[in-house]
Amino acid sequence: MKTPRSGLDRRAALGLGVLGATAAVATRSQGQVAPSGAQPRAVDVVVVGAGFAGLTVARNLRKAGASVVVLEADDRVGGRTKAGRVAGQVVDLGGQWVGPKQRHLLALAAELGVKSSPQYVDGKNILDLVGKELRYEGEIPPLEPKDLEEFARLTAEVDGLAAKLDIAAPWKLEGASALDHQTVESWLQSATTSEPVRSFFRVFTRALFCVEPGQISMLGLLPMTAAAGGTGPMLATRGGSQDAVFAGSVWQMADRMASALGDAVVLNAPVRSITQTERGVTVTSEAGVWTGALAVVTAPPPMAARIHYTPPMPPQRDALTQHMAMGDVIKVHVAYATPFWRDKGLSGQIFSDHGATCLWFDMAHPGTKLGGLVGFFVGGGAQTWVERTPEERRARVLQELAGYLGPEARTPIDYAEQVWAAQPWQRGGYVAVPAPGALTAYGPALRGPVGRIHWAGTETADVYIGYIDGAISSGERVAADCVKRLRP
Repeated sequence: MKTPRSGLDRRAALGLGVLGATAAVATRSQGQVAPSGAQPRAVDVVVVGAGFAGLTVARNLRKAGASVVVLEADDRVGGRTKAGRVAGQVVDLGGQWVGPKQRHLLALAAELGVKSSPQYVDGKNILDLVGKELRYEGEIPPLEPKDLEEFARLTAEVDGLAAKLDIAAPWKLEGASALDHQTVESWLQSATTSEPVRSFFRVFTRALFCVEPGQISMLGLLPMTAAAGGTGPMLATRGGSQDAVFAGSVWQMADRMASALGDAVVLNAPVRSITQTERGVTVTSEAGVWTGALAVVTAPPPMAARIHYTPPMPPQRDALTQHMAMGDVIKVHVAYATPFWRDKGLSGQIFSDHGATCLWFDMAHPGTKLGGLVGFFVGGGAQTWVERTPEERRARVLQELAGYLGPEARTPIDYAEQVWAAQPWQRGGYVAVPAPGALTAYGPALRGPVGRIHWAGTETADVYIGYIDGAISSGERVAADCVKRLRP
């Protein structure tokens, strides 16, 4: 007979070592070092991390009748999403966009009543490649015909490889080893002599993966490309992955999910160790100790590696986490009294191969007279500027914007930035990137559970890897796996 709180029959609960599954958990607002000898609290599943993946796992398990606790190291939920304010307006300091095919995020928004609005695209975009600035409308870069032909050929080659890929097992692709030992930069050098095309792909790599082209293999580039439906959707604004933004921030959805989970979400609770036996898991955090049948770790691989595991992780899993690093990104919001660039016939979208920042979009708020731009230091730009002061970064940002948009760009009314590499519980974004050679050597350890420990997070997704949509889908997959194990 199923217990009302856990949804497990008594035999299954005892077989998994679940004792006292209805015990109370700590409040969301508190998080203190557990007193010596503190009595562990018991739940069916202990979830580590309150980003979109962890919150999805928790809410789906609760719907299935299981008891959960979500232990979040930070003082907020949302993971690599975060809300901020610029000129009195709510903005996303982390992930923010949604595309029309990102069904998991769109379904969540519909469920929670969060509206989206189209990304502003009217006017001419600015493309600054190999010392030549071009202004154009639409999605196709205005390259010379021969360069555009080369660009189409290379994107078709990448998309063709991605289409053959098993996203969950890219190392099985024919020729995977050679692709994994060839960086995007070395591929560009051999694939084309067109410097504008090479430069465009370099910026594409920085913008999407937040690393330099020499820091990611061709095989490493393919799963994220395949999971997004190809290079076109990844690059596109209208109809692509940057199609729309959410009114009031995407982060609010994480906050609403956490609020519905109530005291099951515990903030300021860094997990220090996870011990597993044949009977269950014991998870020790700075807010207390929890036991359960299963644990789900949603932190990206390099952050999950900072947890102490008993017994130790298998060699392949441990090696994988040593060969994946977070991307480097600094996100910047600049507010102006008006969106003056629109009066000049510009969309606010800038794509550049030589600035400290390489990508900008219009973020003016509908219903206000204010102007807003959002931009990114990514890859080498972030690596170079992460140790500089906010004042130095602000000065560089305004200098670069003024060069493209005119002197009005030097006089904003507000400025905000998020240096993701400096965040103690994220250490970068948007996604953890495997080093060249890592996928073929250690890739199978990315998704597969280790005993009673399951892995979720956008890195483990099979759709929209690196996006919020991927994080949600990974949470749904792992929650379903846990339910099967809880109900043998």
